[in-house]
Amino acid sequence: MKKFKKTLVSLVMVLLLAVTIVPLTNVTVLAASVGKVTGLKAVYTKGQTRLTWKRASRARAYEIYRSTNGQKYQKVKTVRGLSWQATKKGELWYKVRAVNGRQRGRFSNVASIYTIGGRISLRKTGNSFLSAGTSIFALEIWNYASKKPAFIGCSNNGRKMTDFPIYVYNKKKRRYEKSLTNEPYYHGALSSSAGETDLKTSILHRGKGNYIVYVAGLGMIYPYVNAYDNGNIYTYYIYTYFKIGSRTYRFRVSSNSSYYKDYHVQRIR
Repeated sequence: MKKFKKTLVSLVMVLLLAVTIVPLTNVTVLAASVGKVTGLKAVYTKGQTRLTWKRASRARAYEIYRSTNGQKYQKVKTVRGLSWQATKKGELWYKVRAVNGRQRGRFSNVASIYTIGGRISLRKTGNSFLSAGTSIFALEIWNYASKKPAFIGCSNNGRKMTDFPIYVYNKKKRRYEKSLTNEPYYHGALSSSAGETDLKTSILHRGKGNYIVYVAGLGMIYPYVNAYDNGNIYTYYIYTYFKIGSRTYRFRVSSNSSYYKDYHVQRIR
């Protein structure tokens, strides 16, 4: 019995000695990080901005951030899918990041968008006799951004301010009509509602709100006998350029009634 007790005590001492000699090792299991969101796009159509992006690795959800100035962002929504829609208008910036519990992935690229409303109407009332031989177009523009826009013209490249191409599309023949001088478009100039064309281009003087810009289509037939004055056959288009701060935008204004809604404006600079 004594021999058994000595053996048991010896075994306990050996175990205690082993515990004191072998150091304890802390094992930390690192969780895999959440991937970065890629491929973010923003498109405005049918009254809504639709964001889409590609799936990020190990993502359980996605946080969407929005800015009205491109600098300060606020989280507006957390979704589980790869798309999201919003009805907010104006000049906006978006970015998205993936999340998994408390983990946050890196933000995506920034997608900017600017929405604006507009249409063209061929003027048929008022004193247009001062502009005999021309057609007066009223460009109605709705600006949803809070910053004041600066109208800079309707040229092909956004730089030449004196020429306003007016395209006439024949819906039945599915082609653009050439001008009376065999050019691909009719020339236009900024004008008053009576067709006087000695105006300057910086005429958008307010900030957020509605504007009417008159353009005289030089060389076009007088409105009351205009050969193209038939909305069932012809559609007018004018590319309009303007600035919001240092950013230059353009959008195609149309006389087509189905386009009397909002546009996703293309940023060119």
